[in-house]
Amino acid sequence: MTKWLLLILAALIFLNFSHFIFFNIYTHSLPYGIYIKTQGIPDRGSYAATCLTPEIARYGIERGYLAQGVCKSGTVMVLKVIKGIPGDHYSVKNGLFEINGIDYNIISKDSSGRPLKAFYSQNEGVIQPGEYVLLSNFIKNSWDSRYWGPVGIEFLVKPLWIFDHEKR
Repeated sequence: MTKWLLLILAALIFLNFSHFIFFNIYTHSLPYGIYIKTQGIPDRGSYAATCLTPEIARYGIERGYLAQGVCKSGTVMVLKVIKGIPGDHYSVKNGLFEINGIDYNIISKDSSGRPLKAFYSQNEGVIQPGEYVLLSNFIKNSWDSRYWGPVGIEFLVKPLWIFDHEKR
C-alpha cells in the first residue's frame, strides 16, 4: 500500500510542472494541497498564483517569507485570493489597507520584530488593467498586497485536494 501512495505522490509532484496541476506545499496563504489551474476571467474571490517582481521577491527571500522556486525572480509562486480587480479603488491609511469597503490590518513588524516595507508608490489609487489586489483569508498576517500593492497574476487555481484546513 505504501508503495502505491509513494507512486501517486511522485506522479502528482511530476504533474506540478504540467499545465494542469499546481502542488502547494510552500505558501501558507492558502491551505496546503493540490490545485487545478483554471481558465477564466479573474474575479473577486478567485484564487490566483503569481510571481512577484524581482525587488519584492528579493526582499521576500532575504526575510525568509519565500522559498527558492521556478519564477524568473528565483522564488516560488505565491497563492492568494483576489480581493481587488481593475477599476477598484484602494487606500492605505491609519494602519489599514482598504479595498471595496473592507479594511485589512497592516502590521508594522513581522513575526521576528523586523519593520515591514511597503512597495506601493502611492497610498491610494485605482487598480490598473492587468493588476489585482491579492490577499490571504487563510492566514491573518499574510505578506500580500497590503505591502506590495496591486500585482499581476500568472494563472487562476481551484482546490482539488486540500490537506491543511486549519487557518492560522
